[in-house]
Amino acid sequence: MILQSIERRLVNLLREMAPTVLFFFVAFLLIAVMYKLFVAQYLIEFSAFTSAAVAALVLGKVILLIDWAQSEHNFGSHRRIVVIACKTFVYALAVIALGIGERILKAAREAHSLSEGVNAFIASANLDRFLGLVLLISMVVFLYLLMQEIERAMGKGALFRLLFKRPDPIPDGALPRTP
Repeated sequence: MILQSIERRLVNLLREMAPTVLFFFVAFLLIAVMYKLFVAQYLIEFSAFTSAAVAALVLGKVILLIDWAQSEHNFGSHRRIVVIACKTFVYALAVIALGIGERILKAAREAHSLSEGVNAFIASANLDRFLGLVLLISMVVFLYLLMQEIERAMGKGALFRLLFKRPDPIPDGALPRTP
């Protein structure tokens, strides 16, 4: 009985995460493929598929967790663009914090000391590349949040129908004629 309940919760979680993860997977795969094309001239090996999959899974789960945590807050009195911009800013700060933390821990593991790892991180920091990556991720998150707000405004499934459903045929007399 408990196992079936856990299984049902996992299936519901996967169904809830699937569209978000798919969106981020496609977006990050496109970014990673472009990156791979840019660095190909330098003979740098890079696995676009793996990087996109991991990033999509992580960001998809993070967005669902933050949406769940914010579900008690009502943003109805604010303009939607303000809500989207603020959420994007929060996600960007989270990406910066996690990115810096990851790089410091990696440097500390290689240096066998946290203080030496921080010093190595500071010495080898490539701020332009890192902020460029944060900007790309923030743009993808902004687009996702924008589509999420449009979906809320139009109703569930309306954005999908708008983008993927074939339009209804227009009767001959309904089109204005151009001379």
